[in-house]
Amino acid sequence: MMKRERRPSWLPMMAAAATAAILSAQARAQTAIPVKIWAQELVDRTVAQHPDLRTITIYATPPKTNASLVLASNIGLIGTPANKADADVAASGKTRVVATANRRTAIELPLHDLAGLSVGTLALTWASPGAGGSTALEKKATAIRDDLSRHILNTANLLDPYPYVATATTRSRAQTLIDETFRRHPEVTVLALRLKVPPKNELVVVGSTFGRHGKPADGDDMKVLDAPAPIPGLYSNDRRFGVDLPVKDARGTAIGTMNVGYAYSGHEDRKALEAKAVALRDEVQARLAAIPAAEEIDP
Repeated sequence: MMKRERRPSWLPMMAAAATAAILSAQARAQTAIPVKIWAQELVDRTVAQHPDLRTITIYATPPKTNASLVLASNIGLIGTPANKADADVAASGKTRVVATANRRTAIELPLHDLAGLSVGTLALTWASPGAGGSTALEKKATAIRDDLSRHILNTANLLDPYPYVATATTRSRAQTLIDETFRRHPEVTVLALRLKVPPKNELVVVGSTFGRHGKPADGDDMKVLDAPAPIPGLYSNDRRFGVDLPVKDARGTAIGTMNVGYAYSGHEDRKALEAKAVALRDEVQARLAAIPAAEEIDP
């Protein structure tokens, strides 16, 4: 009978050490994994919602620069400078329809933020104009552009990492609640929810219409947590009326904050808008009470 060779006693120890080293390296690698930007997330969502689209590209000029670039697309080319025609769409505010090779139709539109201010150019391409021709495609392109605009705070927001904190959950129960509420209230232009989350009980963005998931609260956000009344203000060059409100649990303990925004032209009744924001907060607060661990992934 062949005698089985006995392994040296130090082999298991070496194997354990090697495994620990690999896991440690993997953990370090995970912290270095790059995240995409909010503009790319918007592109990815649009492609999923409109499978007939062949290409979609967002051109914009990053803050503190003077060159329009490809910020996001479903065909790569990230960082490629926009040509003059692409850049002129944003500058002129006029839509451009282009017949391309292989019977494709491209429609380029000025891209706006949620306050209606220009942030760049949106280029969309379809395989063919279809039965309705370019007029029908232009109408469809405008609807896509307007939907994207509802999720853009400003040009800098397009460049925000997504998620803002790499380990943050972006498909949380809180995000589902925000999405559903946003669809039910088309008059709302901004909606964001911050909650205290474990393990440090830190106040962070857990759901919003503009990304920034995991972003820690700043000093102004913390003031809202204990505010005795809503805190209103004007944003986006006075084109948005925003209201910050504390969010409480069933016992009346502050567990987070909520931000609601409405389009503002200077003629709206601010008190009426503030009252609408409070009613919306109460609606979200009531639904939140029935959601366990709102910051966790929505199954």
